[in-house]
Amino acid sequence: DALPISLTWLQALTGLVERMQMFKDPECQQVLHEWKKERLELRALTKNLFNPQFGSIFRTNHNPTYFSRRLCRFSDLYMGSVSCLTNYDLTYTFFPRRTPLQHEAPLWMDQLCTGCMKTPFLEEMAHIR
Repeated sequence: DALPISLTWLQALTGLVERMQMFKDPECQQVLHEWKKERLELRALTKNLFNPQFGSIFRTNHNPTYFSRRLCRFSDLYMGSVSCLTNYDLTYTFFPRRTPLQHEAPLWMDQLCTGCMKTPFLEEMAHIR
């Protein structure tokens, strides 16, 4: 599917843009400009992959929708299709992810978000997996 790949690259590109903003030399600014342009194109692409007239039922611009928040609160598992479960062994245990609050340092690499790189001592904790 193009959607998961596009969303993953969009998140990665956003993180790169956030970190590159501090560099003011012309070469870095040129790369930053190109990344911002690519990011805008990716945002339009990912929105249109859902439905060009409507977009995602999970997000309004940058904010999760009410439906998305309720789904995350009450669902144990979300998959695109029930057949995705065939990829897991019958004894596999799914554990809920604890989302770190803004003032908490994420300890696991899958909890890292683009804004978390500003967390003090994060580089020292990055080896913990």
